[in-house]
Order: sequence, then C-alpha cells, then structure tokens
Amino acid sequence: MGRALAALVVLALVAFAGCTPRSKAQRSGPFLSISPREASAPVRSAVPPATIALALGGLPPEELGHLREYLAQSTDAAVRRAAPMLFDLGLDDADAASATPDPLRQALPDVPAWTAAANVLGAPWSAPGLSVQLVPTCADGASRCVPLFTATDDDRNDALVRRGRALAWSLGNAALLRVPASSRAVVLQALRRVQTRPSGTIALVFAAPRGTLDEAELERLREQARAAMAHLPPDSTQRSWLDALTAARPSWELPLAFEADEILVVPRLSAMARLQDFREEVASGAQMRQP
Repeated sequence: MGRALAALVVLALVAFAGCTPRSKAQRSGPFLSISPREASAPVRSAVPPATIALALGGLPPEELGHLREYLAQSTDAAVRRAAPMLFDLGLDDADAASATPDPLRQALPDVPAWTAAANVLGAPWSAPGLSVQLVPTCADGASRCVPLFTATDDDRNDALVRRGRALAWSLGNAALLRVPASSRAVVLQALRRVQTRPSGTIALVFAAPRGTLDEAELERLREQARAAMAHLPPDSTQRSWLDALTAARPSWELPLAFEADEILVVPRLSAMARLQDFREEVASGAQMRQP
C-alpha cells in the first residue's frame, strides 16, 4: 500500500521520462534530438573539471568534507577503500559496512555522482551509429526529436528513440519534481537521505540549475586530492579524476534550466537496470510534507 501511495504522489508531482508530462516546459523544450551517424564514437578524453564541480553540487554539502576525509587516507589502496555510500556497490544497507568490495569497483571513476555528472555534461552524446543532442527547440535535420521529460507510446516503441534515451541516460531517465515552497526543505532532505544509501539509485539531487560550492571547503578538498595523487602510479585510473578535482572551480551549472519550484533528481548508472526502484525512491522523498 505504501509503494502504491508513493507512486500516486509521483504521478501528481513529477515528470519522469515516460510518465506524466510537464506540459508547460514541453512547449519550449528541452528536447533530445536523435540522429543516426556513420562515424564511430569519439574517444573519451580527460575528465573536465566542470564534471567534478557539478557532481559535488548535486551531493549533500557535507560530502565535500567527507570526501576530503576519505582522501586523507592517502595511498592508492586507501582511496579505493573510500566510503561505500559514494560507490556503486549494489549492496544492501545492512551488508555495506561488513562487505569487502572488489577494489576495481571502488576506483574513483565508479563514484555514481561523478559518473552521472559526466553523462549530464556529455552532450552531444555519441555512440557508434548514433548521436544525441540536448536542444531547446527541434531542428529540421534531426531524425527524431522528443521531449526530454515525456515519452509517448510511439517513442517507447521506437528503437532509435530508446537507444537515444539510453545513451543520454542521466537526463533521459531523470525525475523533475514540482514541490510547493512549504514542502521544499522537507522533500529535499528526504531525497538526500535516500541519495546517501549505499544500495540506493539516486546519484544527484539539484534544487537549482546552477550554484556555487563552499570555496574554502573546496580548496581543502583540492589540497587533499593533490596529496592523494602523490601515492598513485602514473597509469592509475583514478589519476584523471583526481587531477580534475584539483582544477575544479566553485561554480557549477546544469545544461538545462528548470523552475524555482522544481527539483531535479538524477539516477545512478546502476539504476538503469532497476528504474522502478529509482521511481519508488524518488516517490518516497516526494511524498514528504510539512506537518
């Protein structure tokens, strides 16, 4: 009964891809412009510092301090043992503390927030045979142009559209909540609690399309990242992420705008295999109200 109630609340408040339309926004975008392409996908380059800033902006503010504490364990093994809540371990809450995760799954590139932020800022998204752009209006040249937060039955039955949404997975499956001002703080706090569960499906939560990190806390985090890098071998997979962290700036901005009464919730990559769990977790936060 509780899950059914949560689902009804989501239908009333949130525009999921494939669920309730956000009609006010869909008249003007954003849209996914999807086109087949012959060229292969570009090779992934170094991590942009803006990715790290956006990831930190979508985490609870206290995570800057927590991450600095984890990086203070400044050996490669210590970095790989960083707090389970930051990593996509697929564990139940009760098991997270006692389990010994595979070190490869605890490499810094697997941080759900950072992975999701990289995809959020990845437009145009490219894969062999496919290109997807995030656009405010539909251009004539696109093979498909579909609303970001609304999918019709035709869209769900269109293989090209399904591939396009999967490629732009972070925004293509994100939830956009409409939350009254009187409930905003409570809903945001509830979503943050779900977000920090090791077994959760939520990677990022944004209460605004742009913001600024605590500059002093960020500088302390950058200093600790530089110290941690001294213990990493030159070919370490973590190095590019830590290098981007040392160059991250306090300001961050999403590639799309939303209203002051809305909250954007972005899923983890691992949530793509359990989107119903993501919707239910968002619903559990969305149904919170001031007494």
